[in-house]
Parts: sequence; structure tokens; C-alpha cells
Amino acid sequence: MHSSSDTPQEPLQPRPPIAPRQRNAVRVGLVKTADALLRVEPLWTILGTLFVFLSYLLNIGPAFPWIGLGSACLPFAMRLIRKRTLSLRTPFDIPMALLVIGALIGLCTSPDRTISLGAFQCILAISLFYCSWVNHESQPVLMKWLIVLVPVAFLIVLLVFVRDLPHLAAQPNFELGGYGTHHGLAMYLMIVAAVLAGIAAFSKHPKNRVFAAAFSLLFFTVILIMTWDSLRALFEWESISGRTPIWDRTATLLGDSPFTGLGLGCWALTYWGTPVLGTTTVNEITHAHNAYLELYANTGIFGVLALLVALGIGIKLSLDIIGSPRSHPWYGFGVGVILACVATLLVGIVESAPMGVPLVAATTYYYIISPIAWILCGLLVIAHRLITRGPRL
Repeated sequence: MHSSSDTPQEPLQPRPPIAPRQRNAVRVGLVKTADALLRVEPLWTILGTLFVFLSYLLNIGPAFPWIGLGSACLPFAMRLIRKRTLSLRTPFDIPMALLVIGALIGLCTSPDRTISLGAFQCILAISLFYCSWVNHESQPVLMKWLIVLVPVAFLIVLLVFVRDLPHLAAQPNFELGGYGTHHGLAMYLMIVAAVLAGIAAFSKHPKNRVFAAAFSLLFFTVILIMTWDSLRALFEWESISGRTPIWDRTATLLGDSPFTGLGLGCWALTYWGTPVLGTTTVNEITHAHNAYLELYANTGIFGVLALLVALGIGIKLSLDIIGSPRSHPWYGFGVGVILACVATLLVGIVESAPMGVPLVAATTYYYIISPIAWILCGLLVIAHRLITRGPRL
């Protein structure tokens, strides 16, 4: 018998070299793919960011947010390969870096890593979303589509609300301000309404002014309906008196850990001193009812520094926008963005929605970082660029 090693083997045939024409075709195809991805980069990154958020909203597992993050990172890798640059320089780079550092410290010192990891993934996803929009090459076109499509999208949501309103009103304990008193949703409506109000006040085109004024008035009316009970309690000082003990208790807790905060997304856990994730009952109060205390609790002293630096940068950009010629076609858009920023800063005194939103269920608890701050920073940077050195459309 002969061993297998004695069996004569046929010599391996070398692979035929790839023809230069084929290599060139592959290279051209990759370049076209990269350029196509960069053209739709904002859409691509927003889909990746939404995938991260939906992974928690739908409770489909902790591994899926990493898929969304990887997808959102893909355009940046394509830009690095294609253009040899990431183009990440923006006016808010320093405060965002400080915020990420604070969030990382909050993750490392967290009493519940599961909650904190989800919040940290949200911060990474929103930061990628911000960079892709701010660095996109066709910002005027992007903003035109955004100004048109966002109000239409909200209008569709409102039509669904109006359709269901008679059925909801028939419920025993229904109150006009009770349904949909989701202050996070009201915040987004307020941002859109403020931007449209600026356009309605300063646009030189009558059709644009009518469109913007109609939608702005509609959204302000809806906001008033959604938050009527909360506004009434605020003006009657009931909200402030109810929130004061929460603020005092939060300040005391922060005094014990002024550098690191209370752990990213872990305000409720620290405030109540009991586990939140995996419990069958959840305490009613799950956030500090103050975006600034919430920020401090989540990211510690680095988050506070990030806020202070961002406020200084935002004031500088806002003054540049206000001081620009009112005849500029994007002036109204810039003023509207400033109004949205001011309104958000005021609302943040009594609401945590500009910072984060806890998702509470019988056996689950997630803390979702709100993208409102990143959206406003991005809109402010884009408006400043369009007005001060952008093309006149």
C-alpha cells in the first residue's frame, strides 16, 4: 500500500492574473459606490441613528445598536478613503468632545452598565448624525428639503392624532392636555414652529411666508393643546413647587459625586436607591425635571463644561447671524433657529426632555439621550455658514 503522501500530486496551476482593464473597472466601481454613498450621507447616517434608537424603543436586543453605529460610521470611512479627510471640524467640536468624555466617565462609574451603555450608544450615534449633516457639501439643498418635508411629516402625524381624537375623548378620564403630553414630542414641534416663524417673518417670497406662517401657527396651536395642563400648572406655580424637592434632592446627590455625576442615565436608580432595570414596578418619577441637572447627573463636570463652552459658541454664532443683512435669503431661517435655541434653553429649566428620555415598562428600563441639542447645534452651524459665507440662493 502506498500512503497518501506517495500519491503523485498534480502541480498547482497559478491563477491567471487579473487583467488591468478588470482591475480598473473594479476600482471605478468602488469609487462610484463611495461617491454615491457620500451624496446620500445624511440619509444614510440618520437611518443608522434611527436603527440605534429603534433597537431600544422596540427592545430587540443590545447587539443591534452596534449594527446601527457601524452603518452610521460607513460614510466616514468612505470619505477617508475617497477624499483623504474626515472633514469633522465644526464650531462645536470641543464641547462635544467634553461631553463624550463625561459620558464615558459616567459609563465607567455607572451603577448599572446596561442602562449607561444604551445611553452612550445614543450619544455616539447622534454625534455621527450631527457630523454628517454639518459636513455635507449640499447644505442649501439639504435645508430646502428639510424645511419642506419636516412640516409635512408632522402634519401627517397630526392628521392621525385628529382622526383618533373623538375616540380618545370618549374615554372616561380623558383630558385635553392629557393625551400626548409627551414633552419630548412637543419640543420637536416647537423647534419646527420656531424655525418656520423666523422664515415667515423675514422671507422675501410671499409664498414662502404664507407656507411658513400657516404651518408655524398650526404647530404652535398643537403644542398649546398638548401641553395645556402643564402650562397651567407652571403659571400657577404648581409645577415649580412640585419640582423643588426633586431639584434639592438631586443637588444633594450631586454634592456627593461632583466630578463624575450619578452615572450615565442612572438618575432614577440613584435617586430612589433601588434597581430600575428588571423590576416589575417602576417609580413614577424617572427624571430630574430639569435638563441641566439631568446633564450634570449623566456626564458630571465635563458635561457642565461642555454646556458652558457650547453656550459661548452659540452666542457668538447667533450674534453673527443677527448682525447679517436681513436681505439674505437664509436670514429668516437663521433667526428661527436662534428662537428655537432660546426656547429650548428656557424649557430645559423645568423639563428633562432636551437632555434625555427614560423608556419605562413593567420589566424594562432604558434611558435614551435626546438628539435635540445636537439638532440645534447642527442647524445653528448650517445657518451661520449659509448666511455668512454660503451662496445666495
